Amino acid sequence: MAFRWLCLAAAVLALELPVRGQNNTVGQGIITVQDGKFGDAGCREFQFSGGNVWELMEATAGRLKPNGAFPNGQTVTQHLFSQAVADNIQVIRTFAHGATPNFILQTAPGQYNEEAFRALDQIIADADAAGAKLILTLTDNWRTDDGLLGYVYWAGGKHPEEFYVNPAVIALYNNHQRAMANRVNTITNRKYKDEPAIFAWDLINEPRSHCDIAKPNATCEAGQTAAIQAWIQQAADNMKLEDPNHMVTVGEEGFYGFGAPAASLATNPNSDSTGWATRSGHNFLENHRPASIDFCATHIWTDNWAVNATDGVNPADFISKWIAQRAADASSLGKPLVIEEFGKQLQDFSAASIAEIRDPIFRDIYAALQNLETVKGVAYWEHDYLNGATKSDNLVRRGDSTFTNILLPAAKAVGVKVAALPPVNGCVPGPIMASTGGGIISSLSSVNSPQPPSVATSGRKLLAV
Repeated sequence: MAFRWLCLAAAVLALELPVRGQNNTVGQGIITVQDGKFGDAGCREFQFSGGNVWELMEATAGRLKPNGAFPNGQTVTQHLFSQAVADNIQVIRTFAHGATPNFILQTAPGQYNEEAFRALDQIIADADAAGAKLILTLTDNWRTDDGLLGYVYWAGGKHPEEFYVNPAVIALYNNHQRAMANRVNTITNRKYKDEPAIFAWDLINEPRSHCDIAKPNATCEAGQTAAIQAWIQQAADNMKLEDPNHMVTVGEEGFYGFGAPAASLATNPNSDSTGWATRSGHNFLENHRPASIDFCATHIWTDNWAVNATDGVNPADFISKWIAQRAADASSLGKPLVIEEFGKQLQDFSAASIAEIRDPIFRDIYAALQNLETVKGVAYWEHDYLNGATKSDNLVRRGDSTFTNILLPAAKAVGVKVAALPPVNGCVPGPIMASTGGGIISSLSSVNSPQPPSVATSGRKLLAV
């Protein structure tokens, strides 16, 4: 009977795939990790070229305006996702907690700005309609409002380090995870945990130790690294409890900390005598080891880390070693690697500056996506979705050589590469949507099919574990 159910599932899947509104069938349904690869509901391997749009909630709510109207009366999100998918930019990473103090999602513990939530509803619905995927961050290390320090203050704490160790703070964060997973989208009428447009959750954008690295002590060194590791384990486990359908990653930059091998530590951007990267609280390999972390993710910021030629560093050499070490660690864990944030600051947007300063960085990173087996996705900062109206020295405009000569060809190459890949080894087709959100499983129930195995009803994957 189980075999008959699987055959029927595959048949229904084959009928449903072409009507999802995508320009190709790769990326259908909820994406999972299978055999160390991203696999879609039809067992096709999913790799992607993506972009970051951090203020998308604000723009969707009309708080940010584009430079001129979009064609055919499209809204911001309709334009963003339809154009991105047409360019084969399949994944957009955005802050799901708000990026500015005057427009945040959670205004007090358990109290939410409904306007912001409805904007997020729209983002998810329009991404799904276009066939795009989303990486959503749950909170941010760098912000107080609805960010790391905000949670500390809500719990009556004072120091940012309490975010990782104070039980009251952790409880508030866990409550937010539950609220996000169980939010019912006012447009799709699905809970977020059932939304096929969500690719993954970032637990926090760029967690860091907040010790005074200029005055290191035992707690700042090994103690805080251990505290962040314990927090990652607990937060990831809890997110899987609240949302067993979607993938989870940390959202960190990806430094190596105390206890890491010397070869790994050598790839850190320790550009001054404090050894700040080693004391950041990260330990890339260990941070991504928990079973509840589905894939490894890293960021690359040569400007923020002082690893440019003006700092006496060869950035191409730094990037090559940075990616290679993290790819090797991801491979050892049997998990994909995503370079989910990278960019290059420009003092001016002249064609010469773009070609000389930014293009080489982007070219090297996209080469990793094409050539390294473990690297399964990249997302640059920052995608231009407001027709150049975004105020950012990292903005990649559509007319820039970075976009026309590097991003577009690379995105097309990913599409060509993925189209030629065989099905994911050992994979059995999964649901288009999670079990509580409709799709194949609910469709099968109407024809008196036997219930699928329990591992399928969770909506994660039809695969023996």
